[in-house]
Amino acid sequence: MGAVLSGGALGAEEARARLRPVEFPAARLRLPARLEPFALVTPAIALLLLFVVVPAVLAFAIALFHWSPLSGRSTFVGLDNYVRILTSGTLRTAVGNTLLYAVLTVPTSVAGGLVVAVGINALTRGRTFWRAVYFLPMAAVLVAMAAAWRWIFYPESGLFDQTVGGLLGRTGWLSSSDLALPGLAIVGNWQNIGYVAVIFLAGLTGVRKDLHEAAMLDGANAWQRFWHVTWPAISPATVFAIVISTTSALRMFETAQVMTRGGPGESTTTLSYLLWQQGVRNVDFGSAAVTTVVLFLLCLLVTAWQMRGFGTRLEKAGTR
Repeated sequence: MGAVLSGGALGAEEARARLRPVEFPAARLRLPARLEPFALVTPAIALLLLFVVVPAVLAFAIALFHWSPLSGRSTFVGLDNYVRILTSGTLRTAVGNTLLYAVLTVPTSVAGGLVVAVGINALTRGRTFWRAVYFLPMAAVLVAMAAAWRWIFYPESGLFDQTVGGLLGRTGWLSSSDLALPGLAIVGNWQNIGYVAVIFLAGLTGVRKDLHEAAMLDGANAWQRFWHVTWPAISPATVFAIVISTTSALRMFETAQVMTRGGPGESTTTLSYLLWQQGVRNVDFGSAAVTTVVLFLLCLLVTAWQMRGFGTRLEKAGTR
């Protein structure tokens, strides 16, 4: 009887073994060791080519044609578009307005963001709340915020004219060719300070506490600890904040479009706004492509100047 039961059990085990799926070893494709780094960066390179290099090449190429998308005709004009746009007074005004806007926003937003970040980092409670509060302007829809700021800057009856404008004795900022661009710069600083503060807060998390403790034991005050310990440690974050703030300022468009429409006159016409005028309103893609090339080269040159002038020194910890 026992032999029969054991034989039955063995038969059941054999049946289950036959029903069990056969497992094959997974085939693995291994690249040579020298090709693995290239395989890892290939997706990033493909995206860079698709969204940066190819559009840049197309902009240079389109600038050589007079292209009318409505009629579907394109005529090769060579360098005529470059000569016409580069010698125009409108482009010089747009470049000047763009650089002036960057000067009015980048230093103040970086300095203000640093002060805000240091203040929030010193709190013992509520860091997350205040970080969210200061980041809200960056997360909000800029077009809607610009519409609200246009109401704030409304001549005479606007909140800005009733307070700051009244104290300074200057009202009607958006209708003044001298004050319209500084008015847009106020909005730009309001928007960027919170974003820069978040960048600095990320850098402050990497500052070693033992360095501050050692400086305190040496008798260093709060300013000396910041100057000799904190700021050198967040130098890479400083470089990143400056470069990001600069490229954002050079590409400013929404604020000018909603609040002033490039006016009064051409006092707030930036390169991005001029690009919109040429490409969207006038449907002149050749001129818009030339302006795109100018904006691209301006961002490239300014960023290279920043990195060569002080970026490398800031990135080395302990140097300025």
